[in-house]
Amino acid sequence: MGLFGNLFGKKEELPQLDAASPAAKRMDKFKNELEAFVGKMNDRLEFIPADEAVYCFIGKPPAMFGMAWFHDGKEHNLKSLAKDKGLTNKKLQLMSLKLGETYGKYMTEPKFAMTIAGKSVIVHPSDALRKDVVQIIHVLE
Repeated sequence: MGLFGNLFGKKEELPQLDAASPAAKRMDKFKNELEAFVGKMNDRLEFIPADEAVYCFIGKPPAMFGMAWFHDGKEHNLKSLAKDKGLTNKKLQLMSLKLGETYGKYMTEPKFAMTIAGKSVIVHPSDALRKDVVQIIHVLE
């Protein structure tokens, strides 16, 4: 949240992610990439760790958000996916809509706080959310 969000809104207090949890271990596999990414970002970041990648909602999902993921030591996003796969704007908008709907579907699932690069981020350990996000993004690969 920005300055006014902290002054006039309620900032969500989340329990810390257990360092021994499967989600924390998945996040740790991508520590270098995540440190660099989080360090340069000023938006709210919500991570969904998977075995092969870590996915991140940037901003204020389910409505206003971006998406990035880290795989094979590289940062990817919807724009780079569209370029690599030759996606139309319409297809990209549909993917974004599906990602927002998926986020909304799991909003009430437990989530946790984690500190990366000195900043607090949110981690969603939900297996169902992870599977749905992976399906939406990688259906083209």
